[in-house]
Amino acid sequence: MTNPVLWLGLSLLLLAVGLVALVCVCVPTLMGLARAARSAEKLFDTLDRELPRTLEAMRSTGADLSDLADDMTDGVSSARNIVKQVDRGLSDVRQQAHQAQRTSRSVAVGFRAAWRVLTKPSSRRKSRRPPVKPTPYSPSAPSQQTAKIYPIPPQSPPKPTPDDPSSDQ
Repeated sequence: MTNPVLWLGLSLLLLAVGLVALVCVCVPTLMGLARAARSAEKLFDTLDRELPRTLEAMRSTGADLSDLADDMTDGVSSARNIVKQVDRGLSDVRQQAHQAQRTSRSVAVGFRAAWRVLTKPSSRRKSRRPPVKPTPYSPSAPSQQTAKIYPIPPQSPPKPTPDDPSSDQ
């Protein structure tokens, strides 16, 4: 087997078989690659037609979301201002209610005091005035007589009762 022509022929035969096997494997692969290229071309055409509209819709959606966020911010600040106004109104109402309560208490105490004064016995209610003393030697007096002066009995002050408004002080 030292014949070189035989080895050359055998080598050429193996090379031809290898090339045929390579072509048999490459042809379906190249056909699949061509199909994939056509599919990619169709996809790129579709994207070229649809992508600008989609991008424009996304831009408008982003602008709408930005406007909505601004409106929400305005609404929240408006609600915050309303809550502050309501809080101020409630504190004003509390102050007015406290003032009305104090005023109504004062009026009630005044009415009670007036009622007690009006319902006291008449002897305590009248105040006695001392009689007018004419001066004995006044030029306006027609005669030299002096008027009789009757002494006023001393009165003891009334005892305060527990619910007397003057004892509250």
